[in-house]
Amino acid sequence: MHRLNSLMLLHLLVLSLACDSSPAGHEDSFSYTYEVPEEMGDGWEPSSLSGIGLDPDRFEDLMFALNDLGDHHVHSILLARENRLAFEEYFDGPKFSLAQPTGEAGFGPSDTHNLASVTKSITTTLFGIAVDQGHIQSVHQRVFDFFPEHTDLVDEDPRRGLMTLADLLLMRSGIVWNDEEIPYSDPNNDLARMFNVSDPIGYALSKPLYAAPGTVFDYCNANTNILGEIIKRATGRGLDVFAAESLFGPLGITAFEWQMMPNQVVFASGDLRLRPRDMAKIGLLFLQSGTWAGDTVVSEGWIQVATGRHVVTTGPHAWADGYGYGWWHWDLSSGGENHPAYLASGWGGQWIVVIPRHNLVFVSTAGNYYTPVLLSADRMLMDYVLPAVQ
Repeated sequence: MHRLNSLMLLHLLVLSLACDSSPAGHEDSFSYTYEVPEEMGDGWEPSSLSGIGLDPDRFEDLMFALNDLGDHHVHSILLARENRLAFEEYFDGPKFSLAQPTGEAGFGPSDTHNLASVTKSITTTLFGIAVDQGHIQSVHQRVFDFFPEHTDLVDEDPRRGLMTLADLLLMRSGIVWNDEEIPYSDPNNDLARMFNVSDPIGYALSKPLYAAPGTVFDYCNANTNILGEIIKRATGRGLDVFAAESLFGPLGITAFEWQMMPNQVVFASGDLRLRPRDMAKIGLLFLQSGTWAGDTVVSEGWIQVATGRHVVTTGPHAWADGYGYGWWHWDLSSGGENHPAYLASGWGGQWIVVIPRHNLVFVSTAGNYYTPVLLSADRMLMDYVLPAVQ
């Protein structure tokens, strides 16, 4: 009797495997059906993947791969090509504000998401617009020319007087800054201090220098927040107001939220909130050389210099192949070929990736602030998206 039951169980197992229509190695309970993104009247023209020359099977493989990983903490994946939005998927997961869970969960096309340091790329874009509009003369202007009330700091260390706007853009200010090696709950964390002092920019400018400006790449939040205040002083408008008028307005971006520090200082280096669809608009703006709906929003010249590879990144930032004015570089390898990309990157898994060779904009958001990344954005691109290009 026991032998008969064993044979029956073996027969049922073989039959179930023979009838399994899901891809090998995937759970039977998971299924995925691709759908063309919804028309939402927000300026995006939806398209099927095949309609813009992409193989839908590769994206189905991506969705199965994420499912197999379990708690991957990816919140959204979007892809646009030829000015059309062709892939848009959202996932469950806890929502965060300033890298802290809010108690809410789940994401959709109408939800804004914390961008973390993707904000830096948007701030440097606003800086470029301020240059285009004549508010700022040159990236070679001296930083302390915009802060005459702090000339005593230059007297204290004359090297500060040599610091240029380009040094801030390229993360070469030489400012001593530590907000990564100690927790944000520690009062000695420099970024936490900016949120708790009456003059955040004065605090950043007063930090000592560990190297002469313009000599050493050291990615830090101080640089971009100083830039944000310079934009305010040069244009006469807060960074949030200038963004609404000069960038978000022309792109039809209406859902956004900047975080504020004391003294009405906009947190220019992180945690701006946008919808992933609007993140993709920023990428498309760059792919279109700064134009939107036939109008120039930011000059092609600024796009070219901002996305140039000015710095070769090493050490903790060796994950990238270079850095420009707020934009990183990747040399993506797929199909035995190199596919250069420039990108905005934020803590936790926030990405805007532009691949000019294929007219592609890739966006992803995630909540991997305190958890390991199970499927990185570069692997998504190299293993699934780029092989889908037909």
